[in-house]
Amino acid sequence: MTESNLSTQTNVNAAHHHAAHHHASEHKDSERNHYLLPFFLILIFAIVEAVGSWYTGSLALLSDAGHMFTDVAALGLAWLASALAKKPNVARHQSGVSYFELAVAIFNAVTMLVVIIFVIYEAIARFKQPHAVQGLGLMVIATLGLIVNLVVAKLLHLQVLHHGESLNNRAAFLHVMGDLLGSIAAVAAGVVIYFTGWLPIDPILSLLISVLLLIFTLNLIRDIWQTLHGKASLGQQHSHNHEHHHDH
Repeated sequence: MTESNLSTQTNVNAAHHHAAHHHASEHKDSERNHYLLPFFLILIFAIVEAVGSWYTGSLALLSDAGHMFTDVAALGLAWLASALAKKPNVARHQSGVSYFELAVAIFNAVTMLVVIIFVIYEAIARFKQPHAVQGLGLMVIATLGLIVNLVVAKLLHLQVLHHGESLNNRAAFLHVMGDLLGSIAAVAAGVVIYFTGWLPIDPILSLLISVLLLIFTLNLIRDIWQTLHGKASLGQQHSHNHEHHHDH
């Protein structure tokens, strides 16, 4: 091989190495952004809904704001767990899931249970003593919240498509689905109150969403339980197959 050909081959190899490194870097940045953008969107709107619930007097909006604040913690911890899970020297359970990822999923499940219990307690109190609710303000804020939650749900869905589903990603998605349901309920409550003035719809829809969220949360707890007992959940199996496919 001539010196010119050798130089050309070296340049081609270097270009391939640079392209591979750039692709890997883009892959990591993409994964990080799929958690960070939802994190900031949820954080900003959680504050908006918290103030809005005080202004409108709506329990449905307050419960949605509560779910959003737990989302902020869930998405922030999900990003950390995702970064740590890639490190080879991280302590892992026998199922292959990192202990930190398990801890995050458990934290998410517990916080959801706390929010559900609070909303049910407050809803029962409101049946006994109804609170005045501003229907129009509730409708506007809840509709904006619904749009934000749809965007975040789409971003997390892309995360699953690109990087495979994991227990941790499932937990974060669970929180966002809870927000989505909460926003739909808050919009419905706003419409009914604005046009009919029927206040009991606010705690009724809050209770309905709490029951649906409880079902989602119990499914997550079941996945955690199976993982702790060495049975990989469907999400983990999918993630493993996804990684195996990429290795080839």
